[in-house]
Amino acid sequence: MRSLLKAIVAIILCACMHTGSCGVTVMLTTGESLQFAGNLTLVVEDVDPQAGKVWLTLYSSGSPITSSVLGIGDHFVYYGVKRIDIQVINIYAGGDRDLVVLDVIEGILASPTGSFRNVSYEETDAAKKVRTAPGLGAGETLVALAVAILASVWHS
Repeated sequence: MRSLLKAIVAIILCACMHTGSCGVTVMLTTGESLQFAGNLTLVVEDVDPQAGKVWLTLYSSGSPITSSVLGIGDHFVYYGVKRIDIQVINIYAGGDRDLVVLDVIEGILASPTGSFRNVSYEETDAAKKVRTAPGLGAGETLVALAVAILASVWHS
């Protein structure tokens, strides 16, 4: 019985972990876009919260080059001069607008001022800590709770 409980807690712990936590998290609505280096623009074409899907299109100089319909946890990956990897974190039904939360795991984002920010797995630990502070998000809280339960089960 105890080994079954340990297995269940371990499965819950793995399910709670957020795999795309090293990028920049953004929340966009239908029609909003992200600007990347190389004159690339990612546009949220449509969001369907009931189906849990989002339609994303990547444009180069105003012309579409690739498009995907993704669900929560799926990745939008483009291999160009610089790789772009974006994960769909969540999809919400808003009052007047539907929202999608994306984690830009890798790519060079252009800021409104025209400068660029390189997001990649090579980011420093200090930068990761600054971005996630302060406090714990919902996923981190679940992980902490699962670890506490796992520790108490192991010691009993």
